[in-house]
Amino acid sequence: MSEKILVVDDNRLNVRLLTNILEDENFTVFSADNGLPVLEMSRKLKPDVILLDIMMPGIDGFEVCKLLKSDYDVKDIPIIMVTAKTEGYDIKKALEYGAFDYIKKPIDEIEVIARVQSALRLKKYQHHLRQLSMKDGLTGLYNHSFLIELFDRELIKQRRDAGNIAFVMVDIDHFKEVNDTYGHVSGNMVLKELANILESSVREGDIVGRYGGEEFSIVLPGINKHNASLICDRIRATIEVSKFNIGSESIKITVSMGVFLKDIKDNITRNEMIQKADEVLYLAKNNGRNRIEMRTY
Repeated sequence: MSEKILVVDDNRLNVRLLTNILEDENFTVFSADNGLPVLEMSRKLKPDVILLDIMMPGIDGFEVCKLLKSDYDVKDIPIIMVTAKTEGYDIKKALEYGAFDYIKKPIDEIEVIARVQSALRLKKYQHHLRQLSMKDGLTGLYNHSFLIELFDRELIKQRRDAGNIAFVMVDIDHFKEVNDTYGHVSGNMVLKELANILESSVREGDIVGRYGGEEFSIVLPGINKHNASLICDRIRATIEVSKFNIGSESIKITVSMGVFLKDIKDNITRNEMIQKADEVLYLAKNNGRNRIEMRTY
């Protein structure tokens, strides 16, 4: 699939010229003639690069750039300012607001393609680094710090969209016995297989991460109590009947799960949600393990 470029300019001739140049290079081009819809368009389209005119009526390119860079969903999209204002002050201001580069007017075809390709190379490299920094080395799931970052993001969306959200703590029952009996290498094999089950058992848009040790966490955005219970019990039951391969033999394990569900009216922080999910996790363990306990605010 070709990369997507969003062109923002109030001058139709400039839009048409840039569109022709980019489409000749097999990019898919979208456009806006003012800055007002750009944030929403960027959230929806997820363009690979944004070409943004500085001088526009209403809201200029500087302010649009500032808005884009302050929004979690789109802040990593490279922005190239398109401008006839090539004084040092204006370029400095654009770069301080987070722009990656700039293109001078009148527009030169070779310069446009070179700077867009440069922005795409940077984005690809940043994506690679991001992947390395956000994954747990053993299981391939999100690591603790990135899990929390994504959880914060979903809480912001919950406030914006007025929906529910659940945080789930998952802990392997008697995992110390697995390590003591079969060794840590076998224990790691169990952790990796369990991670695969968790990741394949949730909905698209749900978030699964390794919280630490033998504890995993799941973020379930936009979910009610009934569906949260169904998903978690399906995961628990799948794990209960699975065989976990540890070299030449296989073993069985179970998990306990603590679920805390927050609706839009609940005034509770991220840390409080995690604490409450952890509390009901230990309630599940105290009540016999291989079970789910759920709490609402």
